[in-house]
Amino acid sequence: MWLDGLYMASPFLAEYAKVFERPELMDEAAHQILLIERKTRDKRTGLLYHGWDESKEQEWADSLTGLSSHFWSRAMGWYSMAVVDCLEHYPVTHPKRGTIMGIFERMCHALARVQEPATGLWYQVLDQGERKGNYLEATGSIMFVYAMAKGQRLGYLNSGLRSVMLKGYQGIIGRLVTEDEQGVHLHQICHGAGLSHDRNGSFDYYISEAVVSDHYMGVGPLLLAALEVERNLEQK
Repeated sequence: MWLDGLYMASPFLAEYAKVFERPELMDEAAHQILLIERKTRDKRTGLLYHGWDESKEQEWADSLTGLSSHFWSRAMGWYSMAVVDCLEHYPVTHPKRGTIMGIFERMCHALARVQEPATGLWYQVLDQGERKGNYLEATGSIMFVYAMAKGQRLGYLNSGLRSVMLKGYQGIIGRLVTEDEQGVHLHQICHGAGLSHDRNGSFDYYISEAVVSDHYMGVGPLLLAALEVERNLEQK
């Protein structure tokens, strides 16, 4: 299982289940969210590893745990967005809603602990701080801000995380966004990363991927995050 893959299906599945009254599909979305969190969460940091292989046979998987080696910011970003977007569709009576809210809050507090204090941003490899080659990455930072802002608006998170969210947003706008005669630009975007036979999930691998500007994987989430932050501010 790949952590980032949860966003590609689960929010659609949850909304489809709600609209077409298919409770078994709502249960399946919850199962996927809870399963990968249980398998990938590091008990010490609360962060989630990028991938888990039940067979422990993939090149990137640890032979004992089946886990990949590091916490990639965008993988956790996609997952955080998936969780909050799914929660929006769950009725208060759903038996797994409270559990999902709990893991969402726990995850956001884990992310708050690795937020870079000077900028409010998050590193490409979340727990490696200023290790040589690591950098403050746009997409993960933006996705975390979106998830926290939406989570607070909908009442899934306590107000203590609001300052984390706002500091992150200020860091994005102040340090990663520029404007010139051609328009507005977003920088420090990891072009892409994954886990496969030639992508081993090492620290050196994650920092070796190209860093680009104005990629849709950053621009799209930035629009979503900006809207959620504005709505959050209007509530106050």
